[in-house]
Amino acid sequence: MKESKLFIPERFDEDQKREERLTVGKEALLPVTITKEKSESPISEYVSARHYSNFNFLRLSNAFSLKKTTIGITSANRHDGKTMVAVNMAISLARGYQQKTLLIDFNFQNPQLHHVFDAPLGPGLADAMDQKLIKVRPTPEPNLYLMTAGHTKEINPGIEHTLVLRNILQTLKEEFEFIVIDMTSILPINEFPVHFINEVDGLISVIDTTRTKKTEFNKIFKHLDEHRFMGYVFNKVKK
Repeated sequence: MKESKLFIPERFDEDQKREERLTVGKEALLPVTITKEKSESPISEYVSARHYSNFNFLRLSNAFSLKKTTIGITSANRHDGKTMVAVNMAISLARGYQQKTLLIDFNFQNPQLHHVFDAPLGPGLADAMDQKLIKVRPTPEPNLYLMTAGHTKEINPGIEHTLVLRNILQTLKEEFEFIVIDMTSILPINEFPVHFINEVDGLISVIDTTRTKKTEFNKIFKHLDEHRFMGYVFNKVKK
């Protein structure tokens, strides 16, 4: 099979090679660069033991054996708490299984993970989709790595980027055991990347018990196959 030039990086200078560790998966067409610079610890308003200790991965384990799994975290509406769930789920996987876990920001409209970890916005996913190298950074949390949204103004992901994202995720699966993706909210549906859904193993939707309506979920399932959802997380549940 002839190798495509689409994913060949422009260049690597010697300083970059010395400062960063470069690893390439067996079938990877994009190099994965893990920087030496760590992000800060996630801000306390997003992370707590009572959050990340409450995840039950029984269903995930039964469905995927929790091997090389990519999970998209979404919600019906904005501000339902999906970023908080994505961060705590990633920490729970990294701690519970002691395997390399990557947290990706795929919310190009309103990226948050770089704020949560006090990290630069880019380079990140948008830069990788723009045919540049994949760059991730360690976090102070053992086994947890971060890929920010990147310079999102340079790219507007559409159906033509599906193959690019597929190659990015296949490359990252060579390096990481678990990949948790903080996505956009599903509504309005015209802003949700429906054409990327088949590139992840499944979706988890966050339900804000104080504001998510049943009619909104009925609307969601008119556009997305219900079987694409591997589970739901209820947020703001009263004791």
